[in-house]
Amino acid sequence: MSYSPVKLHGNFGFGTMSLTWTPQPKPRKQSLDSIKYVIENHNVSFLNWGEFYGHNGSPSNIELLKDFLEKNDSAENRRLVFSIKGAVDTKTLVPDGSKESVERSINHILSYFPKDKAKRPQILFEIARRDFKTPYEETVGYIAEFVKAGKIDGISLSEVGAESISKAINLIFNGVLEELSKRQIPIIAYSPLCRGLLTDHAAETADTFLDSIPEGDIRHHMDKFSPENYKHNIEIVKKLYDFAHSKGTSLESLALSWILKISQLPEFEGIKNVTKILPIPSGSTKEKIDKNFGNLVELTNDDLAEIQKITTDNKVKGYRYQKHIDFMNFA
Repeated sequence: MSYSPVKLHGNFGFGTMSLTWTPQPKPRKQSLDSIKYVIENHNVSFLNWGEFYGHNGSPSNIELLKDFLEKNDSAENRRLVFSIKGAVDTKTLVPDGSKESVERSINHILSYFPKDKAKRPQILFEIARRDFKTPYEETVGYIAEFVKAGKIDGISLSEVGAESISKAINLIFNGVLEELSKRQIPIIAYSPLCRGLLTDHAAETADTFLDSIPEGDIRHHMDKFSPENYKHNIEIVKKLYDFAHSKGTSLESLALSWILKISQLPEFEGIKNVTKILPIPSGSTKEKIDKNFGNLVELTNDDLAEIQKITTDNKVKGYRYQKHIDFMNFA
């Protein structure tokens, strides 16, 4: 089967998880205002959503999606691209790539969109993680049936490795960047500020930042944020903070500038013609959005080398999530 990547425009996308998947979700109007603001003021047209991005598995994220589409101009909706994670047990968060699960999830998500395709964004669907009980190429094949039928517009892949990418495409520093660059498939850089750790606020409140994370926040279950690992990792954050301010920018802007610098480089770390990388920072207020998306800097090759030295000499401690689910990352 032939394939062609969905075109993604601009330098940034926007992640909506932090608006709804928290112990205390943001007020609906505030979230709608934030989404509208980032689209209109920061040239954002790609937004990431999740069927399960709600407290205790509620569909509050796609309810927000529906509310936004109903209130937004239909012509404006059409120029947007929405990527939506699903096919996950909302109680256990275990991925299920079976035919029944994929069909249930996509049909459920589609029920929140206008029936008229002229009034809705392009829709990409992705299973949130690889399901090891179902061959990945079969899962992608089930999603592809909805593309063939014209019900959705494309497929996105989440947390997969090079081998799974190759399997998926046969149907339609781990090899992922190289594999995607070979095929010029864009990368969506999820949580590019490390859930608030790569920010000025974290560096400037290093002694109290961990304790300030609210009860019930997902970070309490992430290995990088364990007290022992945090004590080590925050020292790396401080070094990157110092480098950012030597460049006259914030740490969050440095992190995003680094991604934009390596995106579509002719060569990076031995990889030729790096594919487009679209970071999707979030922000629940206009002020946070402007801080995350503004004051970018043009990094030089020497800057890249300095950042590489900081991160190579000071290895991050802790699994990306937790040890018992690490096998799912880039699988």
